[in-house]
Amino acid sequence: MELILGSASPRRREILELLNLQFTVAASQVDEDKMQDRMMEAAPQEVARDLSLAKSQAVARESGTGLVLGADTIVVLDDQIYGKPADESSVRQMMMTFSGKVHQVMTGVTITNAAKNHSISLVAVTDVAFREITADELNWYVAHAHYRDKAGGYAVQEHAALFVAGIHGCYYNVVGLPVQETLSLLTLMGYSWKDFQKRD
Repeated sequence: MELILGSASPRRREILELLNLQFTVAASQVDEDKMQDRMMEAAPQEVARDLSLAKSQAVARESGTGLVLGADTIVVLDDQIYGKPADESSVRQMMMTFSGKVHQVMTGVTITNAAKNHSISLVAVTDVAFREITADELNWYVAHAHYRDKAGGYAVQEHAALFVAGIHGCYYNVVGLPVQETLSLLTLMGYSWKDFQKRD
């Protein structure tokens, strides 16, 4: 059985590589913004789950075979979803909104057996606490961080480490792919992570 990562995310690819898994990459062409616009009234966890499901099934239809792993990560505070910042003004507003507060990072994960058209999904939630951010620190962050392609305007493993006071839950979920939840989906599909290990 082939494992297919239905995402172009380098962070998700790196996490699978850390586990020494053998997989191919086939990014989905799902329009995330359009889907989110249609789900304005949905709960954040439902949005994350449905986006991961749409991505996984879209790639599964193209491949016809294999297990397709789809994922979508969103950042949430007070039930409001914070996507990828459009510009510097957006990321400044996001960082100051998160300053001194605890927000949630939610990743919807779906695995689809393409041949059987069978999907299983779940959502992992991690609490992330930011300390108070000063104006000078925010200026430094905007000047140095790669924030434009990041949900919530930050990557916990990069420059935003300066702001993180604590994490409750899976660290790798904040990076983009919750490891234990992903492995549990493989088990539910009848496979072990060992089935996808690279051969020496």
